[in-house]
Amino acid sequence: MILNNDLKRKKKKRTPQWYIGKIVAYGVLVITGILYLIPFLFALSTSFTSPANIYQDFQWIPKPIDLVNYSKFFSEHDIVRAFINTILYVSPPILVGVMASALAAYAFARINFKGKNIVFYCLLATIVIPGVITMVPSYVLFTNFYRWTGTPLPIIIPGMFGSAMTMFFLNQFFKTLPKELEEAAEIDGMSKIGIFFKIILPLSVPAFITQIILSFNGCYNDYLGPLLYLGSSPKLWTVQLVVASTQTALYSPYTLMMAAAITALLPTLILYIFCQKYFIEGIAMTGLK
Repeated sequence: MILNNDLKRKKKKRTPQWYIGKIVAYGVLVITGILYLIPFLFALSTSFTSPANIYQDFQWIPKPIDLVNYSKFFSEHDIVRAFINTILYVSPPILVGVMASALAAYAFARINFKGKNIVFYCLLATIVIPGVITMVPSYVLFTNFYRWTGTPLPIIIPGMFGSAMTMFFLNQFFKTLPKELEEAAEIDGMSKIGIFFKIILPLSVPAFITQIILSFNGCYNDYLGPLLYLGSSPKLWTVQLVVASTQTALYSPYTLMMAAAITALLPTLILYIFCQKYFIEGIAMTGLK
């Protein structure tokens, strides 16, 4: 009986205005999706087009489909080494950095201490500082003081301290979790660190996966950092530097550049496909607070 009443109420709410709103919303989403998809499809099509046919009329499905660009890219560039380098560089900032941000987020969400709000908002204020402002001081610090030039340390070490954005996201997520579980654990004598690892962490898997994906995307696509510190050491190059090296000052092989871009896109695409359920769940649950 209760279910029938709920269904009747839902049906009553579905007025013509409701349907119009849904149609408009889905229409906007479809158009936006197409606008985002067109550049990708253009790059994908161009990557399978032979250099000799690039200046002819564009075809979404090239005829014939040619793999020469991918063959040339893999034969002329050490992309496998670049992938390995990139994974080695991004893993510590992602794993250690997200955990450091999570510990800080939990402290701000659940522990009361003097000056908590002041410290929290000071950390949030760093989000609005453009990276360009700190780029030169960081470069001088890493090259002249630490002598890290020609090593991946300037790319790895700073990220291991976490980020304010990740901390803020996880802080909002932790606030949605019920306090009763923590209170029961405290009665049983569990410490704050034990509560975090045994209760909070298992409940926060969607939020953590969301931040891992976002952190991976940011670290993986970083071009300026590797260019500044690793540009003179080709054996240490990341994927983005290898992709950029397909273009020279005198020649822009568009088909080869598109093949390189599609190849570089694959890890991010695969990661999102396998983790999209947790990614969407993490975003949605954080937005409920």
